[in-house]
Amino acid sequence: MLLNPLESSDTRALASALRLLGGEIFLEGAGWRVRGPLRHRGHSDSEVFIDVGDAGTPARFLAALLPAIPGRYVLNGTPRLRERPMNPLFEAIRALGADVTFLGRAGFLPVSIRGGSLRGGRVRIRGDVSSQFLSALMLVSPLVPGGIELDVDGPLASASYLALTRRVLEGFGASAGGGYRPARFRVPGDDSAACFPIAGALASGGHVMLRGLARDSEQPDAAFRAWAAATGGTIAWKSSAEGEDALTVSGPPGGAKALLPVEVDVDAAPDAALPLAALVAFAAGTSRLTGALRLREKESDRLAAALDLLTRAGAVVHEEQDARGPVLVVDGRAGVPRPAAFAAHADHRVAMSAAVLALTLPAGSTLDHPESVAKSWPGFWETWEALALGSRQEGR
Repeated sequence: MLLNPLESSDTRALASALRLLGGEIFLEGAGWRVRGPLRHRGHSDSEVFIDVGDAGTPARFLAALLPAIPGRYVLNGTPRLRERPMNPLFEAIRALGADVTFLGRAGFLPVSIRGGSLRGGRVRIRGDVSSQFLSALMLVSPLVPGGIELDVDGPLASASYLALTRRVLEGFGASAGGGYRPARFRVPGDDSAACFPIAGALASGGHVMLRGLARDSEQPDAAFRAWAAATGGTIAWKSSAEGEDALTVSGPPGGAKALLPVEVDVDAAPDAALPLAALVAFAAGTSRLTGALRLREKESDRLAAALDLLTRAGAVVHEEQDARGPVLVVDGRAGVPRPAAFAAHADHRVAMSAAVLALTLPAGSTLDHPESVAKSWPGFWETWEALALGSRQEGR
């Protein structure tokens, strides 16, 4: 039983794929009841076609899972997903015996996979592209005899996600080659989503209280709490009578123009980079977001999207280069806020960052594809409207 799972187009895409593989997934209250085992459905020589749309995380997890399940599969996605890098994962599973045939460009989706071909063993994989590749191999390790041992080349990207993956494995009693045990698992609050109401409170000089987050969260985007505090926001924990911790956030009087500039390395938490850029767009000084290279390989080119969002809003922003790659530089004092016709770039985090920016602008901004938020937060706009209404009622 999964308690408090994220409801989004990404999780729905993964659930749909697992149903095609024989999994049973039922909605029960605020949880999902899941039954296995996974297996090939239909004739043994028939291919199961799995299209995950633009869901990058499910695509990577399935790429490692499908070779472990006997059968024949085709894994595909949207044109943008077919541009996103997956070759380090494909190289790793091929080294473990996986039969993978590229149906287009080598190293990218779509692929044909012969299930039952994956074996256990030791494998070398790059760690600097995506932690999802490593998590995918860790999650499939209990399903292959002997399990999988990883030798990681280079620095780890978003290493904290690997600690989260280990926690999931422990929660289901998983062991190398030993399978999983049924369990009740409570999904922790999403720090990636929390970045946006935190940024919104600070940018507007308002206040928000967030429940369900872990004080000691291992999620990389929990770093946004410290980044927000560095801009001059007040971040504190409050315990309710029921013992539940809540994160309380207050912005400085004067909102965006009263915020302090920051210099932050966003490489370990790239999903939090856009809300930070939106937050400091009109801060009292120049901010530098280093380690921005991996922003180019998300649902959109988020580095280009950040430059576009902030420029449309009247901010002064440009890209520089240092020894590690691109740096996003925002001169908060030089900008003049103006209503913007924002472009979402078909990216949920771009759309939500536009919502943060709009709080710092005169009335009249628009967004071309607000539905993009459904990828991770389908109810975002309803929640955002309620938060904004609450601030107006409090006179802030």
